[in-house]
Amino acid sequence: MKKLFFKVLVLLMVFVTLSCEKTKTYKDKLQVHYENLEPQELTIKKYNEALFSIDTANFTEGLKAIKDDYLIFLGGDLDNEDAVSYLKAFAVDTFCIRLNKLVENKFSDDTELTKEIKSVYQRLNYYYPGMEFPETYFYVSGVDYEMPAVMIQPGGILISLDYYLGNEDQLYDYIGMPRFRSVRCQPSYITRDLAQAFYDNYFAGLVSKKDVLSEMISAGKQLYFIEAMNPAMPDSVLLGYSSKQTQWAKQYEPDIWATMVGNNILYANDREVFRNFFGDGPFTQQFSREAPSRLGEFIGLQIIRSYMTHNDVSLQDMLRNDDLQQIFQASQYKPFR
Repeated sequence: MKKLFFKVLVLLMVFVTLSCEKTKTYKDKLQVHYENLEPQELTIKKYNEALFSIDTANFTEGLKAIKDDYLIFLGGDLDNEDAVSYLKAFAVDTFCIRLNKLVENKFSDDTELTKEIKSVYQRLNYYYPGMEFPETYFYVSGVDYEMPAVMIQPGGILISLDYYLGNEDQLYDYIGMPRFRSVRCQPSYITRDLAQAFYDNYFAGLVSKKDVLSEMISAGKQLYFIEAMNPAMPDSVLLGYSSKQTQWAKQYEPDIWATMVGNNILYANDREVFRNFFGDGPFTQQFSREAPSRLGEFIGLQIIRSYMTHNDVSLQDMLRNDDLQQIFQASQYKPFR
């Protein structure tokens, strides 16, 4: 009897273990041990502080004094009067000076921000061991909102802090940035945009997106990668939605999916359909003024999350898999109320 009891107990333990493994979600997979990986220390160079502290009466000499530390910005000929005049015009521009003062106030203590940026690098090193990172720089760009706020170049990772000041004083309204864009101009978006830049530079595939389903899954892969670099990031930041828009998308996810399936949208390649589901804007009129834009990206993220939950694959394997139809079929994605 004791032997029989022992065998039953062992079988029960195996069953429970297997059950636990089967219920492992995508969120569980994102909880990785990265803290002991490189870089253990991160120093971020502040070009904006160096530039705006130069005495404009001796501007050329001041530029030359900081050139070696900021070659990525000052690699040109500083004996060229036109080049120096351009930089000086930027440094004495009243709007740029205002931006820099707002940046210095907003990010006077950047300890936590530096820690968050470092964790993105460390997580990248977890998934892709041996990755090396160039110097990281903070700077003020003047907010050309047609340009990315974070750029990765061979000589440095550039983070334009004047993109992340919030819009309490209507700063971004002043330069004509649409409100649906300026809602993302918050410090909480910095690591999100940093991860986005890494994805765009190193991991974005060249798969031909012939239809809505392909576009959704490609967008979902990108968003899942970004989430993997900071799993604590709320969905509102990950998707670039307000809290109310995020709540709406989650509440009506089954209806969005039913609309796409019922109207044969998944394999459509019509420009208007793409605009409705992937175009940026304040809302998606087809559903509601409360519905956020880019609902195709939202559904794509849910498909990839389902795929990662139901399949024993790594982040790297998922990103390498260019068979988007296979990903969809293996995702077992079925949203229900």
